[in-house]
Amino acid sequence: MAVADVMAFRVVTVSPDDTVQVAIARMLEENVGSVAVCEGDRLAGIFTERDVLRLAGEGPDFAEVRVGDVMTTQLVTLAPDDDILDAARLMGERKIRHLPVLEGENLLGVVGIREVVRALVERLWRTHDEEARERARELLDRSPT
Repeated sequence: MAVADVMAFRVVTVSPDDTVQVAIARMLEENVGSVAVCEGDRLAGIFTERDVLRLAGEGPDFAEVRVGDVMTTQLVTLAPDDDILDAARLMGERKIRHLPVLEGENLLGVVGIREVVRALVERLWRTHDEEARERARELLDRSPT
């Protein structure tokens, strides 16, 4: 199954110049765990719930910190035709929950861990695919590595 078959096409975005407070508000309004940080049409980074927690631990004023200063810029991305098993493998290896889906430089959507696990379970149910079972186990395993 291709990533495009399960990804969210509705992408919530912010600008690198927006404050962290604005990004958090957008995440809450849209009920999402990450926002794509875009400069015009170009994906510049991603800002996630984990970034919020990390910042909260450091104690900054969210109204003062700019998203561009704290976003993840070392992006791990997928193409829309990549297999869902590849997405699961990347998420497990890199310990990440949201992967932007790009076609060239165009941001098409974001695939989250929920969509990936749901697709793996469906695949496992239909085909008894052992690799799908293993990837789902890896993603659901919360023990430290």
